[in-house]
Amino acid sequence: MSAMIHRLIGVPQIAGGFWGLFELTGHAFTVREPLWFALLLLGALLFLLILIAGVWLISGDARGSAWSQWLQLAQVPILGTPWLSYGWHVGAVAALGLARGGHWSFGYRVPDIGWQLYPGGSAHWFLGLNFLALILFLLLKLTRRA
Repeated sequence: MSAMIHRLIGVPQIAGGFWGLFELTGHAFTVREPLWFALLLLGALLFLLILIAGVWLISGDARGSAWSQWLQLAQVPILGTPWLSYGWHVGAVAALGLARGGHWSFGYRVPDIGWQLYPGGSAHWFLGLNFLALILFLLLKLTRRA
């Protein structure tokens, strides 16, 4: 059962990793400021890591489960403050968010990838959770191989 769950999680990780890596690499040629270029490279590195973790996960390597857990956990928070904005998802997203003033939102996208890390942040406060990544993290935790 755990092998099937690992395959179901690994395939979107591989596909989303390729997609995100190619998309951010394409944007790298248009960025002129060093800070934004470094943040873009950080995102590309994360997409490459999740691609490798997905391959390990499908092949049954124990490193795949451990790395995938950490990388899924990194996709759970969605944050928007005046100082910093962060959000990352690979393959798909199902998120619930709460904005300042009590406004909430729910959204999902399949298939989708996203990378956002901006110093300087947004004009509004926002806190969200990617429930899909949280569920996948918990599934990986429950089916972890020794």
